Amino acid sequence: MAALNQTDRNEPGHQYNFRTPLPLGEYFAITPTYRPPHNAQPIIDDQTGVCIGYSVAQAPGLWQIYDADGRFAILEEVPLETPLIDPTDIALFMFGAFRLLRTGVGLFESGISNRVKAVLSCGALNILKGRFKAGLSVRNLLFTQATARHMADPGRYIPVHILEKAVRFGRRGPDPQKIPGQFEYIIGMTRLTKRVEGNAIVYRPKKYTLQVIIREKDWTVMHYHIEAVR
Repeated sequence: MAALNQTDRNEPGHQYNFRTPLPLGEYFAITPTYRPPHNAQPIIDDQTGVCIGYSVAQAPGLWQIYDADGRFAILEEVPLETPLIDPTDIALFMFGAFRLLRTGVGLFESGISNRVKAVLSCGALNILKGRFKAGLSVRNLLFTQATARHMADPGRYIPVHILEKAVRFGRRGPDPQKIPGQFEYIIGMTRLTKRVEGNAIVYRPKKYTLQVIIREKDWTVMHYHIEAVR
């Protein structure tokens, strides 16, 4: 980690409204405390660039929905918006995933057929969003100019929601440089890359450890770094 000079240490933090610079099909997820079923598909949010839950096709039009922490949330029956498919063909649903568009609509995407039209209910989305934000502070994280610049770099960007999760639920320890008032938070996370492989939509995971250095007197992000898990 690069050394911080005294000016950096005393620089006031500022609030920023970041827009995700991630390329299309790139998302992040916090490592779930509870492991969802092996065939669970991420429910990803285009607006924030994070995984807010998981879905498992139980039957055509019927999904088990899990929150981002891997806990069962709701059994969701979604009316299908097309009569052009065989309602007994579960394969159409097993190889697809829900995606929360920037418009706020949770649309199902199938790797087999674009004839499958299904939308998650507002109730299910509210449950997932509510659980994802549960326990997070209402106080926003602040950023230095340097960390704000890093957030504009697609190669270094981490969604603010993930940084907040690290601070709230990560392992807290002293600053590695022993700077008074600063603390280190560490949490596991995954970068998801969307692929269409054969008939399936697949989110390929790559696991990382996220380290965040926080100046706790004003909750400013002084530094953050990810390291691939080998």
